[in-house]
Amino acid sequence: MKHQSGTIAATSDRDIPLVRLQTDENLREIYEFGKTLGQGSFGTVYEATHVKTQTKWAVKEVRKPAAGSSKFRMLDNEINILKKVNHPHIIYLEATYNTPTKICLVTELCQGGSLEQLLWQKRFFTEDETREIICCLADAVVYLHKRDIVHRDLKLENILVKNSLDDGRFDIKVADFGLSVKADGVGIKNVLMEACGTLRYMAPEMMSGRGYSHWCDVWSVGVIMFMLLCGEPPFQAKTKEKLLEQIMSTEVRFTQPIWATVSDGGKYLLTCLLKADPAYRMSAHQLLEHPWITGDTTVPLGPSNVLEMMHHYMLNNEETETGNGAPSSSSEDTLKPRLAAIGLSSERGSSCGEDAELCPENSSCRPSTSNKLSFSGEKCPRQLSATPHKSEDRKDFSAGQNPACDSAKAEEKGRSSSSKAETPLQPSRAPKKSKRNKQTKGKK
Repeated sequence: MKHQSGTIAATSDRDIPLVRLQTDENLREIYEFGKTLGQGSFGTVYEATHVKTQTKWAVKEVRKPAAGSSKFRMLDNEINILKKVNHPHIIYLEATYNTPTKICLVTELCQGGSLEQLLWQKRFFTEDETREIICCLADAVVYLHKRDIVHRDLKLENILVKNSLDDGRFDIKVADFGLSVKADGVGIKNVLMEACGTLRYMAPEMMSGRGYSHWCDVWSVGVIMFMLLCGEPPFQAKTKEKLLEQIMSTEVRFTQPIWATVSDGGKYLLTCLLKADPAYRMSAHQLLEHPWITGDTTVPLGPSNVLEMMHHYMLNNEETETGNGAPSSSSEDTLKPRLAAIGLSSERGSSCGEDAELCPENSSCRPSTSNKLSFSGEKCPRQLSATPHKSEDRKDFSAGQNPACDSAKAEEKGRSSSSKAETPLQPSRAPKKSKRNKQTKGKK
């Protein structure tokens, strides 16, 4: 199955009409309202038909929140982000209306409901159905991350199905951008701190309070994929503390009988998406280019992440050095800490430099389709260190930066100093007696 990533180019803010109406009833003169599609604390969503064009839309009516309140900021944030995006798998905003008591968003109509509703009906999706959904979802997430947009609330309820599934295809749309944020770039100064979203989909670094980046969306995609395949979340707990403890203490498990029908490649991909440490987690771009997405269900032979490749590389070096009788350092020492500072780069853990892509075929770096990449053709082991930062930034997380480069230099320096210290001193030679002393002794 081929995906069509990047078919729509990046756009600046779209010119979305903001129409101010005198009364709430004026909107009923523009649209003919039909059945209710959803209702909650945020407002009500209706199916509506534009009277003049007879086109069908979804109209989301939200009672005007108090200015400056959290609900007001979420609504304003959602409108601003939807103005910036234009992608086949992201909900399309057509227009906004402002009445004396309500704010109304007109978006494309999704007749298939949400993935949560479909999962409730089906109990689980087949691997082929899940592959199609995850491919579309990964395409949308890659698009958002390239524009420094972090969704932060990816879940089954917020993924809508455009079609009615009569043709057997899944045309999904990512919706609900109320908690999304437009990041100001990457680096330690732009790490996100606010914990938000739905607990069962929340990434462990978001729960820990130490800061997080766009990698939290990849964790959510992994939870969604797990639930589509078996109908249950990978980790369950009633509190954030207990859920975090469970995630950090146990690996993802495939205990339900349904997993016998899922390929090893699919299960292996889930372990790459649900890495507790975001530095070792697969990126959205790697997911989109993963063999499983294209229909290859075998388990890849090589490591899925550049840090895992680094780990294998250093272990091989240790074995070689041990075989030659040279002292070997502990891989645990050289890999600690494992890039604990979150958000150091936009592709950390999946790149050989800051944003270069890993090529499993030849273990070399090549540019990806990201508009930020600049590496090409150089071998990965020479590009494992993080991109240099300003001096003050380097001091802030010197313990977590350049885990391979710095530890290797320290080890080499330690060996050289050690070899000097162990070199035995040469015995000093006795001073030669001068000819004058010999002649004097002869006279005596």
